[in-house]
Amino acid sequence: MVKFARCNALLSLALDASGKGCRYVAKAETEDAVVKDMSEHLQGVHKVDSGDMKLNILGVTKTTRS
Repeated sequence: MVKFARCNALLSLALDASGKGCRYVAKAETEDAVVKDMSEHLQGVHKVDSGDMKLNILGVTKTTRS
């Protein structure tokens, strides 16, 4: 099972580095790895301090059977 979180579920109007709507998806086998990946994306691309975002990221994390 793969866990994932979409950036646009957290920041619905955020733009990616090319100026288009951000469609980034953090995928991992554990919730902690999804939080780490998404936190790095938020800080690197959107310059958002993700220190207080852990619960928000967990709130939008879903699981798939891929």
